[in-house]
Amino acid sequence: MAITRRQFLKTALGAGMALQVPGVLFHAFSAGAATANVREFRFTASKAKVNLGRGPDFVAWTYNGQVPGPEIRVKEGETIRVYLKNFLPEETTIHWHGLPIINGMDGVPGVTQAGVQSGESFIYEFEAGSAGSFLYHSHVGYQLDQGLYGPLIIEPAHDPGNYDREYTLLLEDWVMKDGGGVAPTRRRSPMGMGMMGAMMRGRRFRNNGGPLLEPVYDGYAVNGRVSPAIEPLTVTKGERVKLRLINPSSSTIYTLRLAGHSLTITHTDANPVEPFKTDVLRIGMGERYDVEFKADNPGFWLLSAMETGGGEGQLRIPIRYKGVQSSEPVPPVFEGPLRFVTYGDLQTKLPDEGPSQGRIDRGFRQVLRGGMHSPYWTINGRVYPNAERLVVKKGDRVRISYWNRSMMPHPMHLHGHFFRLVNPSIAPDMWILKDTVIVDPMQGMEIEFVADNVGKWFHHCHNLYHMVAGMANTVVYA
Repeated sequence: MAITRRQFLKTALGAGMALQVPGVLFHAFSAGAATANVREFRFTASKAKVNLGRGPDFVAWTYNGQVPGPEIRVKEGETIRVYLKNFLPEETTIHWHGLPIINGMDGVPGVTQAGVQSGESFIYEFEAGSAGSFLYHSHVGYQLDQGLYGPLIIEPAHDPGNYDREYTLLLEDWVMKDGGGVAPTRRRSPMGMGMMGAMMRGRRFRNNGGPLLEPVYDGYAVNGRVSPAIEPLTVTKGERVKLRLINPSSSTIYTLRLAGHSLTITHTDANPVEPFKTDVLRIGMGERYDVEFKADNPGFWLLSAMETGGGEGQLRIPIRYKGVQSSEPVPPVFEGPLRFVTYGDLQTKLPDEGPSQGRIDRGFRQVLRGGMHSPYWTINGRVYPNAERLVVKKGDRVRISYWNRSMMPHPMHLHGHFFRLVNPSIAPDMWILKDTVIVDPMQGMEIEFVADNVGKWFHHCHNLYHMVAGMANTVVYA
């Protein structure tokens, strides 16, 4: 007999504080996790000289001296313990993006913890409660765009999947200058980011001491390498290949296609979905997609983005079949009769707790504005930290209605919870679970979650430059 996720959580979780993961709606956890092994990792946050394969060396902000940071790979139900030592000239933290962990480990300065000051240390400890592709990154200022991020992969405790080969791909936008080019001496041009911005690639501009504007990136990387320095992914004819696509970029949404193949989506934001075949996949900042393809068309192909803004170079990931000697990969074509996946196609395979039957205990309307005559981005006209608090009670069914009244997309992310998309026009009868969702310009989106992970949680646009410029608030349990 099928049981709901909430029933499963109540029977599966132990009570040990160090190993405890709160019962979070919309995601199942492994039984017996309270006796899991502890996996330890040691991280230093520091400046380091790096090279992405093109152009001169530059100084990035790094975990363990590398970009991206080291991969954390554990089994579902294990306990992750990370020792962080900060050698940066300012405070830092680590946020475990997408993982619904206990509040004090979530890594948001001023919300869930004090920032880890220069020269100080902090220990993060939490359970790897649910399998999937996740991300870790700093949640301080512009540090994400300076290089402080990395992959976190939680493998299933028992079912590894039926693929033959796996690659984890972090899609990254880069300003290849010391410190990521965010030095405060770089000011906004009077002409904005139009013609003058295009002439000054890789520079950010500050508006009279206000927040920085988005840069024109001068490199798009995969796992810390830009084209043509990206080593081809190798596959063998007949294999089923799994790609974990993770977007830690600060302000770039990618529209991807693999030449010569279709992609089958198996997971979104770590939630398993009914397999859906597509030609084109759009992935916003903070989103993760697990996809698979059958290696049944030998050749030398490119997985690449349709466009990546005005920067130099495009996102280009070569995939070569063993034995193929072609010197130039074949790029994808973004024309003709193509299949485009939408959120409404992503039916989850996790147990459905059923409809809310009209019960909504708390409702919040969130109007997203900015980008016109001001460097600030707002929710309901307010700039974080002078923002509203979305007050809920444990057990509430909460609905958030987004209305984007700006000309830019906003990937909205809620910490500590997975949510269900409930737009009637998108998914009238679907069970679609995510933790980050793109709200397009002049469009609306509605999400729903059950407040069952007590704490104070950050809620924000995952465009880093919108978040730092004010597009954030908090969900607070009364």
